[in-house]
Amino acid sequence: MAFIKKKWTVFPPWNKTSVATHFSSMDEVFKLESTIISKSPQSEIFAHTIEGKTYFVKRYFRSKGLASWLGFSRLRVEARNQRRFKEMQIPAASVVAYGEQSLLSKTLKGVLITEGVENVTELVEIANGNPEKFQQARWRNAIISQLAQIITTLHKNRFCHNDLHWRNILIQQNEQNAEPKIYLIDCPSGKRLWWPFLYYRKLKDLASLDKLAPIYLTRTQRLKFYLEYRQITKLSNEDKIIIKGVFARKASRLKRKIKKIEATKL
Repeated sequence: MAFIKKKWTVFPPWNKTSVATHFSSMDEVFKLESTIISKSPQSEIFAHTIEGKTYFVKRYFRSKGLASWLGFSRLRVEARNQRRFKEMQIPAASVVAYGEQSLLSKTLKGVLITEGVENVTELVEIANGNPEKFQQARWRNAIISQLAQIITTLHKNRFCHNDLHWRNILIQQNEQNAEPKIYLIDCPSGKRLWWPFLYYRKLKDLASLDKLAPIYLTRTQRLKFYLEYRQITKLSNEDKIIIKGVFARKASRLKRKIKKIEATKL
């Protein structure tokens, strides 16, 4: 069709390497076969290795919803946000290549390829498999401080992640005695916002982060995160209101989850 457009870009420095040959076009990437490590109704993810280096390929089969007709498909937003993290100097997987097939402003299908980060584990996997890590003061304090700094940077730039769960936080540990390093991934819902939407989305980010925290962290350790996030040494009345708002978001989400579970039993 005349109105369907295709675009494909391999970004520097990968455009001058063998990576550009392996990922020569979006059609070629859709022909690749590999073990799928994650799948949803809209997309699938698999790993592809080139000369010993791992790349993660996310193929979108479709986009849905009104936002996709307005130029805000999950693919387009996710690609933009991963590059935006870099602009804000937040550790995140680098975008290697991006392409889409679109009808007017609507994305029909597309591809997002990111460079694999070595020696990383999802924070939720560490919590489930190695909860004793949270008893190691040096490791725990490094995670708390880095997360606080990252979320402060996001929110100061009026940016909210909107899916800031522990599964989307990668922890890198290269050496036994080295401090861990945090990377952010999977942000197709993040956006820049203005008040009052910004305020409530900040609460959502903080509530998502705090969902599992009571299981692994003490109240004092969670307070340490908040004080570092706010860059303060003592809670003000405003801070107490914010914290109450975070708890209210968590309680509201839990109620919705319980209702959903009960509805499936009917």
